[in-house]
Amino acid sequence: MTRRPRFGMTSVFSKLFTSVVLTLVLFAAGMVTLMNLVHNNSADARWEVLAKQIVSQIDPFVDELDNATTMNELLQARFMLAVVKRSFDVFDESLQAKMGLYDRNGNLLIQTDDSDLPKQLPDDPSFISRMLPAFFSSDQVNVQAMSDRGYTLLYEPRNPPKRSELWAVLNIFTGTIALITLMSFVLWWIAHSMTWRIDQMSKQMAQLGEGDFSVRVPAKGTDEIASLARGFNQAAQKIEQLIDANNLLLAHASHELRTPITRIRLQIEMMEMLANEMSEETQAKFHKRAQAVNRDLTGLNDLVESILLVSRLDAGHAAQSNERFDFYELISQECQHYPEASLYGRPLVIEGQPKLLIHLIRNLLNNALIHGEPPIEVHLYGVVEQEEALYPPKQLLDQIALAKSEGDTSEGQSLTLENGSTDIEQDNLTDTLAETELTPDSHGEHDESANLETVGPKAAEQSAQSEAQESSKNQDKTNNKAKADSSKLNDMGFAKRLRRPKAEPIIEPNFAVLAVIDQGKGIPLDKRDEIFSPFVRLQQQRKGSGLGLSLVAQIVEAHNGRIRTDTYNGRTRFIVLLPVNDSVTVEKPSFS
Repeated sequence: MTRRPRFGMTSVFSKLFTSVVLTLVLFAAGMVTLMNLVHNNSADARWEVLAKQIVSQIDPFVDELDNATTMNELLQARFMLAVVKRSFDVFDESLQAKMGLYDRNGNLLIQTDDSDLPKQLPDDPSFISRMLPAFFSSDQVNVQAMSDRGYTLLYEPRNPPKRSELWAVLNIFTGTIALITLMSFVLWWIAHSMTWRIDQMSKQMAQLGEGDFSVRVPAKGTDEIASLARGFNQAAQKIEQLIDANNLLLAHASHELRTPITRIRLQIEMMEMLANEMSEETQAKFHKRAQAVNRDLTGLNDLVESILLVSRLDAGHAAQSNERFDFYELISQECQHYPEASLYGRPLVIEGQPKLLIHLIRNLLNNALIHGEPPIEVHLYGVVEQEEALYPPKQLLDQIALAKSEGDTSEGQSLTLENGSTDIEQDNLTDTLAETELTPDSHGEHDESANLETVGPKAAEQSAQSEAQESSKNQDKTNNKAKADSSKLNDMGFAKRLRRPKAEPIIEPNFAVLAVIDQGKGIPLDKRDEIFSPFVRLQQQRKGSGLGLSLVAQIVEAHNGRIRTDTYNGRTRFIVLLPVNDSVTVEKPSFS
């Protein structure tokens, strides 16, 4: 579908169209002005020539008039004025024009018969009024010619030709505007036909930058734009071939590496069977080395799996049909392999690919263990608007606080029970010592053998019964105290259950948010985008391949989601935003 061109002098189309239209408008205005000047000024030019010729004819008389006026010879001056008037009348009979002579101050001296010229010489018309007389001039049309002595001849034809009426001029402008409008539509079509291919090429290049290497631009025509389109198509095809070849090579290489790894592991198992014939010391050394080799093989196999999955994602072969499953249950099963991780959240059903999301969860947890600091908290919650993803809901925070408080309470209860039993034992020991000290000696200073001889068998039996009674009393004290402590703990647990937060009404979320938080200090701002690139490790002394977060980013992108890292309460947090189904779209600027 062809996108409409944008206006506002921000595109080639708008600049080309505007420049041509402005040129056309200026050309039309110039032509209208020129036509008006030529049409209206042809008669004015003829009248100016006649006026100058008349001035040249009467110029000697005007000189005599000026001399007589200067010498204050009034009679001579009147005579010369009569001569000039007679000359005007002669010209009036042949030219049918009104003529008048004005002095240096602009006062009317004489005029032809049947003339109504102004008493004062009128000002010269302006340039605009001369160009457009229909708008500025009156019905009277005249021209002026000045003699050498400063006298002015005003020439006004008695029967001037009719000038263009205002409506005629307006018709000219109306026709010009209609012509400009028609030409604007024609120019719009021409400019659009020239620039729409550039606009299409711009959109295709944007898709190419987003990773879609199958885009092509229609290369029609033989002009420069068509040549540019063909060059773009060739470049896009070459890039697509190179990317496909690279992904195919990675996939085949990773797949072929599995076979020697399996063979090496099998050889090690066979060598362990043969090691049974060795001495115990040699067997211990051998098993230690074999375990180290197995660990390295496990790491190498994980690296191969990651490379294979990355290449499949790049090639688009890892994408499968989405399944509907409980995301919380999937995370819970994976967190069972990580004792350092604690999961908080509630069941949340989404649509996605569980196999890929297992790799996502595993890589995030491994990254937190290797590059962060345990313990690890895993949060899962749903949000309606993606702007809410960065802030855990209050219900989840209450759940975390309650779980931590119950953990502290259980530790405190066990400690109280141990202290209580110690106190009971101490009380028993004190009571026994007291009984021993308070038992009266029948014979005072006699020794033990004498006492035994004196007491005899009957006294020994009574002594044994007395000790049994004391032991029974002490046991009753211990049981009573334990019952009291147990009742107290039950009351505390019941009160704790009463203080549990009430469940809020559940709103169906549009997005699932997975947050993995470790005890690290966070990632620098200038490195937060870089860590999602392949083979990037901020701490080289830590083990790892550098593919984990890159794989996570690709899995998130395959689910049309977003991932980012930030610092949450002074700790490192990786947060993933996923749509719960295909009908929900994640907008990047509001989350990344």
